[in-house]
Amino acid sequence: MSMSIPPRDDSALPSTALGDEDALKRAFLTEYSTLSVDARAGLGDAAASLAPKVVEGAFVRAWDARAQLKTPEELHQFLVDDVHHAAARALSRRAAAHRFGGSAPHEGSHATSGELDPDQSWAHIQHALHGEEHRPDTLAAVAAASRHEAAGHIGAVGKSKSVWMALALGAAAIVVVVVGMLALERLAAKGKVAKAVNSSDARQITTPAGRAGNVDLTDGSTAHMAPESKLMIPKDFSATLRGVKLEGAATFDVAKGLEKPFEVYARNSVVVATGTSFTVSAYPSDSTMTIVVGEGSVNVRHGDVSQAVAAGAGLVMRDDGNSHVASAAERDEAAGWKTGTLAFENRSLKDALVLMKRWYGYEIRVPSPALLDRKVTMRVSLDSGMQAIHLIEKSSGLEFGYAGQNMVYREPGSAKK
Repeated sequence: MSMSIPPRDDSALPSTALGDEDALKRAFLTEYSTLSVDARAGLGDAAASLAPKVVEGAFVRAWDARAQLKTPEELHQFLVDDVHHAAARALSRRAAAHRFGGSAPHEGSHATSGELDPDQSWAHIQHALHGEEHRPDTLAAVAAASRHEAAGHIGAVGKSKSVWMALALGAAAIVVVVVGMLALERLAAKGKVAKAVNSSDARQITTPAGRAGNVDLTDGSTAHMAPESKLMIPKDFSATLRGVKLEGAATFDVAKGLEKPFEVYARNSVVVATGTSFTVSAYPSDSTMTIVVGEGSVNVRHGDVSQAVAAGAGLVMRDDGNSHVASAAERDEAAGWKTGTLAFENRSLKDALVLMKRWYGYEIRVPSPALLDRKVTMRVSLDSGMQAIHLIEKSSGLEFGYAGQNMVYREPGSAKK
């Protein structure tokens, strides 16, 4: 899409781009009207109501990236680029919402016409700077009915010629029976949960690219889902059947004080926890599952082998059961998103582009397949999509640009050939 940029008065911008919030407000008053026109042009009539939100986000992200914005010209270009990409991302999210059968992303308190209200927009920006900056969208709470289970009974031991012999044999028999029943009960419980999470009537919650969400479970636990994730919740999920299945990534804050443990089935393993907080990252495209424990401890079960993972530690589990203790970089990559950070170390550009689509909704192409093997390392705020784009440029040695309407990474100078 092309955006027309009306003339602007550069002299009205501060001589130093964003030295303080007063400078940000001066830039806002100067640029707001022009950027709103650009946003509405990029969004089109059907999504014009999102224009104020797109523009507000650009100023918040400019504040986050202020250390890199040395001149008014750099600030202006950052804002124009960010509005351009945010408008494209907003359209993508609306399309995704319709494909998933949901509604378009929440548009806040803006009028449906998307009319400009600078005072309201500045108030929203102030709230973003000083309020909850990384609050994810909230998904609908999951409803599930609780179910009562009947208890089994052990029959009485019959009479015998010797009362004492009968008592001794009876006691031994009871021990054997009880131990056997407990073992069978544990096996049955495992099988019951595994069957429930894989049942066709399990409730399925999904998050599209670029959108995270919260799911409140009926036992008091909460699942904080990352983008492009799927959570399967049994129809009979309750305090006595506490299991879910995950494809993607989520952080679980598990309710305490319940008899049954909380289980997460992912790939070929099961994470078993009582009251605790932990993150599981197990995307279908990955070759491993990573578990990071924030509070308490969990047991990671693969077949008959179980490994304990304590608070502050992590475990990387392969599908074949081999595992290793997660490094700091692996823990950061798996769980950093919960604090609003996207981090990865020495990953291929191909992997980095998957993460850009997942977390920012950016579909970035690479004309030359050989470039996909370039290594990328970066750490960036999830609220700074443009900063992420530029950090990949810097780390990979490539140049970001456009080929028609498509975002691309290419060799520096290749666009001129």
